[in-house]
Amino acid sequence: MISKLHESAGVSSVVREWTNIIYDGIMSSNERDRIIIDGYDHYDTYKEFGIDYLVIDFYDKITGYDTQKSGYDKDGYYVVLLYIQPQILDGQTNYDLKSALNHELKHAYQDYMRVSKGYGNIDTTKQVKEFYTDDFIGLLNNPQHTGPIKTILKYYYYLSNLERDAYLENVYDQQGDYTKKIRSILRKDFQQFKQKMLQSSWDNITQLNIPLLNKFNTPEEFIDYSDKRLKGEAIKVMKKINKLKYIHNK
Repeated sequence: MISKLHESAGVSSVVREWTNIIYDGIMSSNERDRIIIDGYDHYDTYKEFGIDYLVIDFYDKITGYDTQKSGYDKDGYYVVLLYIQPQILDGQTNYDLKSALNHELKHAYQDYMRVSKGYGNIDTTKQVKEFYTDDFIGLLNNPQHTGPIKTILKYYYYLSNLERDAYLENVYDQQGDYTKKIRSILRKDFQQFKQKMLQSSWDNITQLNIPLLNKFNTPEEFIDYSDKRLKGEAIKVMKKINKLKYIHNK
């Protein structure tokens, strides 16, 4: 059951309705293992974003939306699985719980809009196939990997269609530093990356399953290509951010 996305300049009202429901469910419960919310108990919101069951698992290492375990189950129910760090509830992280939920539920909504129409989930999109692989995520989360190639790949993450729309929800909430990150990309002198580049780092990273890197024979080629592509994407994202702030008076 789908109606049009109630969205204004990147802010989705139906996502925020589900966030309030989940937030209230978490805060009113002493359960810190798993919480299940029956979407049909919230029918007005269910009509716009038809989640049959919301499953919230508490996991101390990640806050996120599980695209692989979400979707239609064997009985035809649409399930959304979210991971929440219990540390958030204890004030031990910099996360704002509602804003984190807005971010992850935006991912879930985009997935729902694809899957409920018979398309593949976001794992089947062009950008996922190009660079948003398990190896890509593993690299970004591995503190032992450093250097300019990893930095550039982080820029791809922040500017990807998959993350951009979710981060706009955080911009509206005035949480996080997404705007600052995008501005820093626009100011970055990518040619300086070449001075810091080590061939061994490039060789190691290109062994990973990140198809984007297979297009280039040298790190210099990758840096030059990324300079042009990422600056162009950053300009588009800043326009969206500025529109959001203007329309919503942020």
